[in-house]
Amino acid sequence: MKKFKFLVLLVVSIMAGTVLKANNDTKVRFATFDINEARKKAGEEGKLIFVDFYASWCTPCQWMEKTTFADEEVANIINKDFVALKVNIDEFSGYDLKIAYQVKYLPTMLIFNSQGQVIDRVEATMSPRKLVDWLNTHNTTDNKTIVRHEFNTKPTQVTPEVIESPSMKATKEEFTRQYDEKYTGHTYSVQVGVFERFDGAQNMVNSLRQLFTEEITVVHDMKDDHAIFRVRLGQFRSDEDARKFKDMLKVEYNMEGLVL
Repeated sequence: MKKFKFLVLLVVSIMAGTVLKANNDTKVRFATFDINEARKKAGEEGKLIFVDFYASWCTPCQWMEKTTFADEEVANIINKDFVALKVNIDEFSGYDLKIAYQVKYLPTMLIFNSQGQVIDRVEATMSPRKLVDWLNTHNTTDNKTIVRHEFNTKPTQVTPEVIESPSMKATKEEFTRQYDEKYTGHTYSVQVGVFERFDGAQNMVNSLRQLFTEEITVVHDMKDDHAIFRVRLGQFRSDEDARKFKDMLKVEYNMEGLVL
């Protein structure tokens, strides 16, 4: 009798473990192919495209991976009605798309219709509930039609249609400069502000743009389980150049900075 009870408990434990494992495995299935293949598949199947830009060092991105993208309702919607891609901006092809779609905040998420056109973007972390609401807003029959995309370029290349997208405003010279900085060595910037609210960071960005021509970026980070926004100014080839710029900010604008 004791042996029978033990066997029953063992079977129940195994079944519970199996169910738990199945629940833990419930997550968004991100495809491994590139944006051209995603557009082709979405067009053939009448689906939308969901693209998540991230980096391995991005703490909010890691939070979304563990929570939002592991949520059952989020996974069900994306897996059923979207072709989902994750784009690492620190990889070769990911950096190209970062420049192409002017991604300066992480995480950034884009939604394309089945014709391959960007219809919305979000530049912030999103809870499962907020992401579900956002996805459902665009998950309509108008945005999901059968389209046949023909590409003459290699699958790993961005097509001319993407390059000419209205969201891609970088000039050839700017793209070349950013590409060289990315792949010829580490770049440095000067952090000039940290904010708890995005609108505070955006106000500073707007003010800085009236004074400087240097690139301005906002890094979305987490501190003590709260979102913070770091405003950084400039992209410099060397620590020395960044420190000279920091000193100039102090002398001419009485602005404190931190070289990163």
